[in-house]
Amino acid sequence: MFAKRLKEARLALGISQRELGRRIGLSEDVVSSRVTRYERGTSEPDFETTSKLAKELGVPLAYLLADSEVLADIILAAASLPPGEQRKLAAELKSKGKR
Repeated sequence: MFAKRLKEARLALGISQRELGRRIGLSEDVVSSRVTRYERGTSEPDFETTSKLAKELGVPLAYLLADSEVLADIILAAASLPPGEQRKLAAELKSKGKR
């Protein structure tokens, strides 16, 4: 799931794998191949690199790491709300979870 979301977020931003690698500070000799491996799921970045990827892609770190598509969609939608609306949504979700 991480690999799929990473690729989708990169494509939505309209940048190449090479450009994303450069933006997160990978050395020039590995920029494209490293991001390719992340997107194919043959290699996983460490936590610091994952954080950099999320920041550069403009998505919450939790979105990239969510263990279901539904949860990832909720995270992405909630992140686009203003802070006050996020608090309201969180309270509503908490109250529904207690039922």
